[in-house]
Amino acid sequence: MTLANATLADRASTAEQRFVRADHIPAAYSPWRHMALTLALAATLATLGIALAVRARASDWLLLPGFWVIANLIEWLVHRNPMHRPLRPRIMYRNHAQLHHLAFTDGRMVIGPSRELGLIMMPWYTMLGLFVVASPIMVIAGVLRGPGLAGVFLLGAVAYFLFYEVLHALYHLPDEALDRAGIGRVRAFRRLQAHHRHHHILGRMAAVNFNVTFPLWDRLFGTLEK
Repeated sequence: MTLANATLADRASTAEQRFVRADHIPAAYSPWRHMALTLALAATLATLGIALAVRARASDWLLLPGFWVIANLIEWLVHRNPMHRPLRPRIMYRNHAQLHHLAFTDGRMVIGPSRELGLIMMPWYTMLGLFVVASPIMVIAGVLRGPGLAGVFLLGAVAYFLFYEVLHALYHLPDEALDRAGIGRVRAFRRLQAHHRHHHILGRMAAVNFNVTFPLWDRLFGTLEK
């Protein structure tokens, strides 16, 4: 570790010791309302996707894994840059690097009350923002291949976002809950969880393990660290 990284880690560690999770969760916050709004928005976008995808050809569906590889790259890029670098307007950096990572360090990954999911899950309207950003790709897909491919793209994007959110939340649940659900006994899940926990080391968070789902681009870009 360089001197600069060591100094950063020391400062972050001091901030972590002073961090009280409850102080950063609005009094009226409900994780169940948060999840309900996210699912309602997902269902609305998925309904549009289904309406378009009914016209998809078999070859359109074969492109879905390629969409997910691109989504995995976007996940890596967004996580590495605006979430861990103070790029304007800095809202993602504040919410992620300065809140989420101080609330959950590698030694304190597990949530307490369910309300602490508010420090893990993205705001419910995030999916709408991502839809606006990704809509040009959907339009181009529709122009080049017809509305069926646009629908496949939209359904793939909604599915990937929900997968990301669910998997990230699971990483922060107590072992007892994971074991009861049968997930804690799945080796592949535990490897992914360990990958994410390593990212939560304060001195390494801005340098390694940016993929939250599958570490494809961490491996390809050399940011995979165990």
